[in-house]
Amino acid sequence: MLIEFSVSNFLSFNEKETFSMVAGKARKYSQRIYNDKKSKLTKCKVIFGANASGKSNLVYAFQFIQKMILDGFPRGFSNKYYRLHPENKNMPSNFEIKILSGSKIFSYGFSVILATGSIIKEYLYENINSDVQKVLFERDTTNEKFSVGQYFKRQDVIEKLNNYGEDSANDVETLFLSIINKNKGKMFVDFPDLKVLRNIFEWFATRLNISFPESILTGYPYFTDSNLDEIADILSALGTGISELKIVEVPIELIKKKIPDNIFNQIVSDLEKANVRIHNDNHGSHPRVMVRSYKEFYTFEIDSDNKVTITTIEFSHENKDVYFDLNEESDGTARLLDLIEIFFKISDNRIFVIDEIDRCLHPAMTVKIIELFLEMAKKRDAQLIITTHESRLLASDILRNDEICFVSKNVQGASVMNPLEKYQLRADKKVYAALFDGTIDAIPIFDEVRLNSLLDK
Repeated sequence: MLIEFSVSNFLSFNEKETFSMVAGKARKYSQRIYNDKKSKLTKCKVIFGANASGKSNLVYAFQFIQKMILDGFPRGFSNKYYRLHPENKNMPSNFEIKILSGSKIFSYGFSVILATGSIIKEYLYENINSDVQKVLFERDTTNEKFSVGQYFKRQDVIEKLNNYGEDSANDVETLFLSIINKNKGKMFVDFPDLKVLRNIFEWFATRLNISFPESILTGYPYFTDSNLDEIADILSALGTGISELKIVEVPIELIKKKIPDNIFNQIVSDLEKANVRIHNDNHGSHPRVMVRSYKEFYTFEIDSDNKVTITTIEFSHENKDVYFDLNEESDGTARLLDLIEIFFKISDNRIFVIDEIDRCLHPAMTVKIIELFLEMAKKRDAQLIITTHESRLLASDILRNDEICFVSKNVQGASVMNPLEKYQLRADKKVYAALFDGTIDAIPIFDEVRLNSLLDK
């Protein structure tokens, strides 16, 4: 689970800003709080803010740290530093994330000079308590130093980690967490103490799911024959009019007309490679790839004979004899399909970060989705982090105070994170009222004099 995420010198964030899922002392809706001996965490955080306040930039920061670990520097990274201060171009951008993995708390972070694409520091610690940390590894590429800390006890494990670490001491382009997890399967078998590094990597690869308005969460993995009735039931109960779903096969020739040859060939090549790996590991499943464009998606699946089959999903409404493609459904229905995954058991132990969750949704639908997740959170340990403009979430009083956060710009134009607790509202003060009376600086500020002058012209 996510505990905290800190970022500085990235997009609209200048000084270090920390986003926290740590729960407060409130007793309201306490049954949906994760609570063990080490951590007390919220399972939902709703981020409000005016247009251009920096809400989406926080989501981009989550995406950046994930992409750096999984794929290296993402496209367009070199100008992502805080550009309102020109001197920041040559200053480090810092990212640190604190997570609960198993029964332990870990802090992982790195510093990079974005303008030059250079990693300068990287570290991984276990947090014993607020004052004590155990070092797993530290890397300083400026001084070409790598060190293993006191977390590992066996000398052969320390030597093995040092061997890889020393080779990467001057690698400014690739994170060590990435290096140690690429094609090292045998190493984790031979040195099981090092599996902690695999667990941290897998947290970013499979637990952290990030979605922007134009994207989906994790590629519709829940769309299987066994789930179709449940999906249809949820969509019907949410008032979409959908009564039934079915998976249908699509001719390959039709898909080739819609997808560029290089992408189609890459998908097939990846499936064939996955088939080899599954065959070697004696797994019975068939590799699948989800391909998505606006209001269209297809599942590519390959069997043991390397035969590729492509399927999609169709919908029926009141008349169950008539089916419609996804591109014939409303934008709102398509958006629901992007979000509905958070309700399934597959969401357990995952962290969903969703930008503009309310896009294409009726305000009442947005509130209902959050209500349903909060009810589900009593039984599951998924976390939902969203940005939204939907103030009815505050009016409905379904959120705890520690589940509400605001992003605003300071006088220098930098984004600042403001948990609701920071405003110290009176006990009788409603959050919704405070949002619109100026107590909370999270709505647009209009220059009425100038606007009237422009209208007069």
